[in-house]
Amino acid sequence: MTETMTNNMPPIRMLVLTLTGRCNFACRYCYASDVDQVDMDEDTAVKAVMMAGQSGERYLLQFSGGEPLLRFPLIRKLVHLVEEHHFDAQMQIQTNGSLLTRDIGRFLYDHNVGIGISCDGRPSVMDRTRKMKDGGSSSKAAAQGFRNLAEEGIGTGITCVVTDDMVDELPGIADMAQFYGNVHQVGFDILREQGRGSTLHEPSAEAMTRALEKVYRRMDMLEKVTGRHIHFTQEDRAERLDRTGKYEFPQCYAMNGEAAFVDVHGSIYACSSLMGRDRYLLGTVETGRNPEKVREVGAFIKAAMSRCRSCEYFRLCGGGCFSRWLDKDGHVRLSEAECAMKKFFIKKYLEKKGGSGVTPCGRGG
Repeated sequence: MTETMTNNMPPIRMLVLTLTGRCNFACRYCYASDVDQVDMDEDTAVKAVMMAGQSGERYLLQFSGGEPLLRFPLIRKLVHLVEEHHFDAQMQIQTNGSLLTRDIGRFLYDHNVGIGISCDGRPSVMDRTRKMKDGGSSSKAAAQGFRNLAEEGIGTGITCVVTDDMVDELPGIADMAQFYGNVHQVGFDILREQGRGSTLHEPSAEAMTRALEKVYRRMDMLEKVTGRHIHFTQEDRAERLDRTGKYEFPQCYAMNGEAAFVDVHGSIYACSSLMGRDRYLLGTVETGRNPEKVREVGAFIKAAMSRCRSCEYFRLCGGGCFSRWLDKDGHVRLSEAECAMKKFFIKKYLEKKGGSGVTPCGRGG
């Protein structure tokens, strides 16, 4: 019998595999820097994919790390495994881009693996925030990855991590997104104060809003010059929530017991921010998830994020991200920068929608 049938648990709708704790970068804000610098063995990875696929339900499969492309042979094997078993898996990878050859990019694209590249802006910012372990230029290494994808006609998204000491340089991300020529979307990831990030801080709400306004204006100006429209992930999210009406923390699979973040040793946690904390261990790929722990951790996350429901922006926000609210000491506190970011893009979405009299909480007038 399957895990779901045996324990009457919800199916896994989000599986994140930490394929390796190793990385060729040493990003100064890396929340995963405390992960053991070892590789997940093939048997563990296969069991995790089979565990998520056994329900027959659609699920999101993310290849993570460390730098996941250090394990590309294993990724290729897992992709074929998904295809051979006809699992309904939406596959994604987030990479620093430095190992993205044309052949790797072509394989990922041909097998419907969505590609996201981490980029923090202009070369001077990138080389400061995302240092390479060998002393090389991270901006040049990532740029080669972008070019390799472009030469294959493959588009990609950008994720930009925002800290308090680089937020004023954020408009540079618009320049880079247009410069590479194959970027279709830009998203922002507020600093998690964990791992190396525990020595840094997220920006203030005011600084975040001010920087985003500059980014937005610059992207508009560049679009007029290039004719290329680049989406903002957070603005698209507001549109989707408005269209579907599914705004009750749709991004938080952990809250509903539907997430499985698997570390390099095969231990399962509900969220990346909880990995390595025994209190939040749900089980292993060998034993499966413990139903009691799944419910306990889900209830903890739900309670921790309850204040979101009283916010006037909730309907077009969907709630904050628990992984951004949990600090290095295990305390949960509101991320003012994340809230400011979401409010900014909700307002931009409503401005574009225009003339409907719709307020953030969905009431006219």
